[in-house]
Amino acid sequence: MKTQMKTQTHVEPETRHILPFLAWTFGITWGAWLLQYILTALKLTSGAEPLGLALNFIGGFGLALGTFISLKISHPKKMLDFIFSHAKGWWIYMLAFCLVRVLTLFIANPVLPPLNAVLMFPLGWTFVTFAGGGNEELGWRGLLQPALEKKFSFPLATVITALVWVAWHLPLWLIPGTSQSQISLPFYLSFGILLCFCQAVLYKQTASVFACMVFHGCINFAQATIVGSATNGGRYLSFQAANLVMTALLVGWWYWKGNRKGVQKDAG
Repeated sequence: MKTQMKTQTHVEPETRHILPFLAWTFGITWGAWLLQYILTALKLTSGAEPLGLALNFIGGFGLALGTFISLKISHPKKMLDFIFSHAKGWWIYMLAFCLVRVLTLFIANPVLPPLNAVLMFPLGWTFVTFAGGGNEELGWRGLLQPALEKKFSFPLATVITALVWVAWHLPLWLIPGTSQSQISLPFYLSFGILLCFCQAVLYKQTASVFACMVFHGCINFAQATIVGSATNGGRYLSFQAANLVMTALLVGWWYWKGNRKGVQKDAG
């Protein structure tokens, strides 16, 4: 469904924003996470102590800070507009994508999670959406992917975004206790590429950073709730199979639908 263009206040990412975005984002994130690694190695903090948690938290918001700095967005209203602007019908696609993610995870572990995990799902999903991974989407889909698509084709822009996404996370492999430190880099790379294609399609269809945040939160928290660690219990291949099925369904549907130029934001 196409939407009509209205007067907009959101900032449009351009190719000139890419280098400043990468410099600020990697500078903030790697600075915080490498400092956390050094202090952890010196036994001056840990991931469970306030200083370690603070550095990890600051690093996690490097993308949001890098995005707002690069796009010169400083007013709270413009920040909210950047996050919550969208195309008509955005929430339907967002919920459909989240449903596909949850259902395909049962390929990896066809057992219902415990009741307490189900009851905690809305709260955990909300937290991860805003502070546990979903907040990354301000940078990935809010700036980098749209800017890259002005220079490269959609598939190539998506793969480049995935490679940058993995590179951004690299310091976490050095820090004991992080989820990244417990899985292989090739596994994470393949997962990142599949995830980025799904997220890119969702953004094309909704023009909504918030929708991508919610979907990212669902991916992370549903994975932890339904599957647990993808490298434990012999679930490695089945988890990747679930990711492949999800990607095939979502990206395949989008190509079949035919509106590959994407929709426009609705200022209303």
